[in-house]
Amino acid sequence: MTNQTRTTHPPLAGVIFDLGGTLIYPSTTDEDCIRSLTAWFRSRGWPESVQDAIGEARRWVLEMTGSTGRQYTMQEGIRRILERFNGPEPDTGFVAAAERAFFEPELAGYRAFPNAVRLLQRLREAGLSVACISNATSHWLIEQIVERMGFRPYFDPVVSSAGYGRVKPEPGIFHSVLDRWGLAPERAAMVGDTLAADIAGGRGIGMRTLYVTMAPNPDNVHHRHLRADAEASTLAEAETALFHWAGG
Repeated sequence: MTNQTRTTHPPLAGVIFDLGGTLIYPSTTDEDCIRSLTAWFRSRGWPESVQDAIGEARRWVLEMTGSTGRQYTMQEGIRRILERFNGPEPDTGFVAAAERAFFEPELAGYRAFPNAVRLLQRLREAGLSVACISNATSHWLIEQIVERMGFRPYFDPVVSSAGYGRVKPEPGIFHSVLDRWGLAPERAAMVGDTLAADIAGGRGIGMRTLYVTMAPNPDNVHHRHLRADAEASTLAEAETALFHWAGG
């Protein structure tokens, strides 16, 4: 663990975590999700070509989000698929069911890093506020991950870019949590695996930042100039850094 802690901060009172690559890691890919939604549509009589439409919609969601900073959601992608086939205006139940069919492989494939629950539990027992902010194309997916991983008792609040409408490093998404806690940024830390979203976003509003490196993140290759206050190669090391900032 490398620690570059600035000594001018007051004791830590709150910690915001990213999810994917930080507390959990996947064992599936977007291709698994595309196949899952394809099977769902095909079981309802849709043509085989729907698979290409799903792939195009998924790319559109990710590309539009990346180019605008607004979080385009998979529900918007599903509506795009329906428009391509000139289908009737879908009801919200149909779109929500399709969203769940798409994400079910991803949800089932997530695993928690060692010590994830222990870390959250220890922070809460020490009296710190704990939350998560995740960039995601589905708020439903984030809520389900939090539930299935056993994180629900520790996070307050659970925030996704799909629910908020903008992606990290948008300052407002961090302030939405800090304002709820009534904490100034210098009393909180952001823990994440993505330099451009988590580390730049946290530092940009004055939070301490902890960069975790358990899972290589290909996006970070282009952002090596961004520096965190500390780095950790395990969640056990992350725990040591956070409690140091909290005053022991």
